[in-house]
Amino acid sequence: MHYLLYNMTETKVQLLRPEELDATEQTAYAKRGELFLKERSILRHELARHTGIPAAQVQLIYSAYGKPECEQQPFNLSHSGDLLCIAFHHKSVGVDIERIHPRRHMREIAQRIMSAAQWEAWQARGCKQYEFYVCWCASEALVKWCGKSVLRAREIPFLYVDGRIELCSPCAPVVDLFEAAPGYVGAVAYMP
Repeated sequence: MHYLLYNMTETKVQLLRPEELDATEQTAYAKRGELFLKERSILRHELARHTGIPAAQVQLIYSAYGKPECEQQPFNLSHSGDLLCIAFHHKSVGVDIERIHPRRHMREIAQRIMSAAQWEAWQARGCKQYEFYVCWCASEALVKWCGKSVLRAREIPFLYVDGRIELCSPCAPVVDLFEAAPGYVGAVAYMP
């Protein structure tokens, strides 16, 4: 498993023009514009490096939750602020990065994504913002790994202990935490 980080402010669109996008991508482009084109350009370039398929010919399919997939190479991507992260593995992989910043309704969001044990531990430690973002990233990475909606995050319980994620199931994937950049946190979920 490995992941790559890109600063989107330093990235130029190399491969895609709006007319080259499929219907699903056209909708996303209409909402997000140039940033979406940059992301897809980087993604297709990296998939080409991993598969040997020319970047313009890489075919993406979309899951029921809108997750892009490539039959030849499992990957997952996440973006936050100016960063894009793409994770690759030989099996399913989920990744999330988040820029740490004050967030309204942090406690309400935490209660929706954290297991009961993690919620109690987080409150006992003073509801720290950094820990909230670590747990958010771990939740997102886990639901992306298994192909579920983020609304199902509590179905994969874990605890944040001593700077790492401990899953509450013996058959759960590994979750590695990383600092995507100063002021960002990230998590990647995969089966070794």
